[in-house]
Amino acid sequence: MRHHRALCLSAAALVWLGGVAPSIAQPPPSPSPGAAEPSSDYNALRMSGFLVGSVSYNSKLQMVPEFAGGTPALSNPGAVNFGFDKVGLSFARMLAPWLTASAAIEVESHRDRHSHGFDPDFGCFGDGPCVERFGAEEPSVEVNLDRFNVTAVAPAGNGIAFSLGRFDVPFGVERHDEVLIVTATTSEVFRYARPQRMTGLQVAYAFGPRLDVAAWVVNRWESETSGEEDPNDVNEGKSLGGRLGVTPFPQETLLNLGVGGFFGPEREGDDSPTRWVVSIDATWSPSSRSFVAGELVWGGENEVEMRERGTPIAAPAETVDAAWTGFYGLGHHDVLEALGISLRYGWLDDEDGARTGVAQKLSSWTITPVVHLSRLVNGLRSTGATYARTRHPIDVLDLKLEYRLNRSDRTVFSAVEPGTDITDAGKSSHQIQLQLAWNF
Repeated sequence: MRHHRALCLSAAALVWLGGVAPSIAQPPPSPSPGAAEPSSDYNALRMSGFLVGSVSYNSKLQMVPEFAGGTPALSNPGAVNFGFDKVGLSFARMLAPWLTASAAIEVESHRDRHSHGFDPDFGCFGDGPCVERFGAEEPSVEVNLDRFNVTAVAPAGNGIAFSLGRFDVPFGVERHDEVLIVTATTSEVFRYARPQRMTGLQVAYAFGPRLDVAAWVVNRWESETSGEEDPNDVNEGKSLGGRLGVTPFPQETLLNLGVGGFFGPEREGDDSPTRWVVSIDATWSPSSRSFVAGELVWGGENEVEMRERGTPIAAPAETVDAAWTGFYGLGHHDVLEALGISLRYGWLDDEDGARTGVAQKLSSWTITPVVHLSRLVNGLRSTGATYARTRHPIDVLDLKLEYRLNRSDRTVFSAVEPGTDITDAGKSSHQIQLQLAWNF
């Protein structure tokens, strides 16, 4: 009985600590009392993977100065692009009822665009006015050590799970991989305002079905805008964080409330200032067909250095003690067995420009009809996993058609060609993406 409890807690802890591949979301059945443990279940190596392809259109691209990261260029402005975006493969093995291990690799096509300025090659000439220009970055294909973990459950109380590896940060419901979200893209909060992944040690404990806690010590803040491809630390410090989750109605309607934080030195040098963020999230699943979710973040960082920016996002070079706030609200409902609709609103107040490179209020409306293609095949089951802290199953094959309206109170969206002065910019852009997400 103790082994069975530890086994279930080990699997649950992995889900809480950032989501797992569908193939390891469900533990093997426990042996009957007095029977020998089926070693084949523990020795079997389980493999799974996913593939993401898309057809995309962008009316304009967002100007994000290079020091703040970049913006995804799903296509050249005004053009349609067919993309093979991502493929991943994961391996998992349950070595004992109290010990599990898994690892995943990912091959991803990156097509990001940055804006540059105040350089002879990028729009600044002598004493004349300086103008931002998009860089001519080439698309790249990166092989990424996506996730790994080795988790051991100590037989204390309900079982304390110790995990060493690289994980998704367990805030909110949004995740880096498209197969783990019900939209085609992620919100402003996920991209700019909080870490997405982390590498280090995590500890999780469930006091019962209504209360759980996780804590971690990790290398750094990993995200698409701050070196997501490099999980190694950049200084002598470590980042700390945790999340407390409350599930007041675990049986009737799955309602989960959580509060978490992440803080640590995120720049090179012995005296790197601390970057921090507080996240409050909630999910409610009245049934397996529907859920609503939201996340609110508040963050800050001292002594952020920003270069001078040119027209049309002109701002002086400055070092600021920055702060930002943001939130998103997301709802999904399956109107038919094989047809669902997702709706999301996202908002980010980057009041000092530290996260996006521009002091602005950035927002978006996203509507995404989702066709669960695999449900149209008789006898084909779902993956056995659900979206983070919801009851909604993750299907084998989904087709998403997403329309996204991006808005800002600054003129940060432009369709100007790379290497050309950005003299024509607006406060909104439109994105359309047809995305195929396949779990196998």
